[in-house]
Order: sequence, then structure tokens, then C-alpha cells
Amino acid sequence: MAIRRQKKSVMVENFGLRDNPFSSIGIYNVDGEHTYVPEMYGRQLNEFYEKFFLRSLENERHRQVIGAVWSSHTGSKWGKGFGKSMLMAEESKRLNQDFGAAMLRRMEVEEEDVAQHPILSGYCTFDQSKGITSFPAALLDAVGFIIASPYGETTVHRELRARILADLDYQEGYAGQAIEEAIQAELRKYSGLNIQLGHHTLSRFIFDLAREDTAAIVGFIRHEIGPRIKATQGFNFIHVFNAFAKLAGVVYITYFIDQIENFSRFTRQQERDIKIIREAMCQTSPTADMASFIFQMHIHAQQAIENWWQIEDLPSLDITVPTNSGRIITITGLGRQEAEILTSRYLADYRIDGFDSPQPLHPFTPEIIQAVLDATSGNPRSLLRTLGDILDKARDDERDILDLTYVEPLLDQDYDAQANVLEDEFDNPVR
Repeated sequence: MAIRRQKKSVMVENFGLRDNPFSSIGIYNVDGEHTYVPEMYGRQLNEFYEKFFLRSLENERHRQVIGAVWSSHTGSKWGKGFGKSMLMAEESKRLNQDFGAAMLRRMEVEEEDVAQHPILSGYCTFDQSKGITSFPAALLDAVGFIIASPYGETTVHRELRARILADLDYQEGYAGQAIEEAIQAELRKYSGLNIQLGHHTLSRFIFDLAREDTAAIVGFIRHEIGPRIKATQGFNFIHVFNAFAKLAGVVYITYFIDQIENFSRFTRQQERDIKIIREAMCQTSPTADMASFIFQMHIHAQQAIENWWQIEDLPSLDITVPTNSGRIITITGLGRQEAEILTSRYLADYRIDGFDSPQPLHPFTPEIIQAVLDATSGNPRSLLRTLGDILDKARDDERDILDLTYVEPLLDQDYDAQANVLEDEFDNPVR
């Protein structure tokens, strides 16, 4: 519990805020608590749905996409702070809540087709502290992300399991065994798929996947499968999970892969891992049938993987090539409307109940938001951090109101430099 003081603070009395809503704005952590404001992405949110989900669902024969979420370098020479990680992870959580139904309705898909096209979405990042230093290890972590995602009052894992059982004829007490056998039969349909179903770790994965205990399978993925097995056998786990999802009626899965530049620093088998991605596109498998891979990308990430990418002849993710636009979206930063929506949502989360706020942006004004927006070149993270700095300064100065005269002198700082100070060294916080 936080301390309480007899003297009321400026933040409480004048601004109607429990605390500074922007004081802890930092690098996105998928397991942290965040105010997520989808509207901050403007029209790019529908573009995200269109390119990474809708177009694949419209294509019966070839659904796989190798794509990227880029960021503009306006206001950030590193392309950081635009909300790429948050977009990929938080949208994946929202999609998994109803297997994409709300998103499909938003995109005006026919109601009958919504029910017939359940989808899933996974998020992962390279995290050296967790031994996630290879593509297979990262994607296996994305499987854990999907499995543990909430679905109504249950989990995605349990819902998938229930859907499979609804289509199986099995003896009471043998539900898990029936699902195991169904997974194995599904995988054997792919004659060119080299999976050792008898491998003890893979066999345990299938066993846990077929049972009801979501915590057990997630714990097994994250704590019991060693880094060597993840690196050498990891993609087989992905094939197994995709077969499991397919049995449940899921028709499409998108895997979002964050911080790809760290892959080049952490792993010693970059060429092998790039080949694995290549094989996932060409090999006959449940993964090739139904899964796409979308990478978080900025100029330094592209430079880190470019040589291996070209050697394996993977689809180009170069943002400067116009013909790549069908599989790339570019997060360009905030306009005034998006900035005001983002700011007001953060303020609302910290507003004291019963406070009579003159307008949603209080203690800021639209003019102040525009000034800060200009100073930070539309970079969301820099905008929020700057607003937090202004509130802290106003508290120290015991300001009653904020206006441009007070704010403008506070904006003469190099926010681009602040936003990019060795950020790559800390972009995978411990989860």
C-alpha cells in the first residue's frame, strides 16, 4: 500500500489524478499491465487485420505469409517506440479471446463465414535469459502464449481440446488418449514430414496437450524443455500444435516474432534457423498449410538478418521495395486525433472517482498535446514520456493549471536521443 499524506498533492487536487499516468512508460513487456489503446494506430489497425489475416483467409490454396511490421523513422532513428510490440501482442490476445470472431465482424466478413473460420494468433520474442535464442525456441514460446490465452471463462487450450472431443467417438475415461491418437493420425497424413513421434520429449508434449491442465503444458514448454531440444526439435512441436489446432477446426494461425535483431546476437546457428523458416514454407506440413510468420522490423533488424535472408531466398521484407507492400505494414506514428485519444485513455485510467474534469485531456489542452506531438515527431512512447515529465514538473512547481506558456520551454530537449539510448540492451525484460 502506498503512503498517504495529510497535504493533498497538486496531482490529486488540481488534476484529479491518483498519480502520474505516464511515469512508468517504458519498453513493452507482454506480461505487464498496460493501457492498450487500439485507436492509436488509426487506419493502420485495419491494414494490420487485412494483410496478416483477411487476405490469407480469402486464399484457400496458399495462406502462408512471410511479412513484417515496420516503423517509421520519423522522430526516432532506430524506429523505436511506435508500439509495434504492443500491437502484435495485444491484438493477438484480443483475437484469441473469441478465435478472431470480433475482428472478422469488424472487417465485414459474412456471419456464416465468421463461424467457419476460427483463427489464432501467437506472439514471441528472443529472450536470452529464458534460453529463447533460436527461431524454433521463440515459436514454441508463441505456442505457450496461444495455449495460455483466455477464451471466455476458460483457456484457448481447453477450448481447442473441447472442440476436438466434440468430433471424436471415444470411450469414457480415455479422452486424452483419443486426442493423442487423433494428433498422431493427423501428422501421419504428411508423408514427407520427418517427426519422431516416439521422441520422449515430443511424446510428453503431445500427452500434456491432450489433457485438460493448461498450466501443466505451459510449464512444460517454458521450464522443462531444454534449450538444446528447443533448438533442434522445436519446429516439430510447432507442427504438433498446428495439427492439434487444425483438428479443433482452426483454419489459420499467425505467429508474430518480435526483436528479430536479437536473434542475430544470441544464436550461433543463424544459418540453420533461417533454413528452418525456409523449410516451413516449402515442406508439406500443417504449418505450411495454415501458419504465417510476421516479424517486427526496423532498419537495424533488417541489416542483422539481410545476408541469411537473401541466401535462403525468403520473401523480401525491404520496406523500400514497392512490391513488398502487400505483406508489410508501417506504423508511422500519431496524428493529433490519435494522440488525444491515447492521452485521454491513460488519464481516464488514473482519474479519481467523482472528480469533475472540465474535459478528457485535463490538465492538458488540445494545444498542449499538439505542441508535444510536434516536439516528439508523433512517436507514441516519446509523447507519453514527455507528458509524464511535464506532470512531474508541474507537481514540483505546484501548478494550478497547464498552458502553452508553461509547457513550451519544457520541450526544448532531444527526445529522439532519449528514446534510443542503448535500448537494444534492455528490450527483453524478464518475464
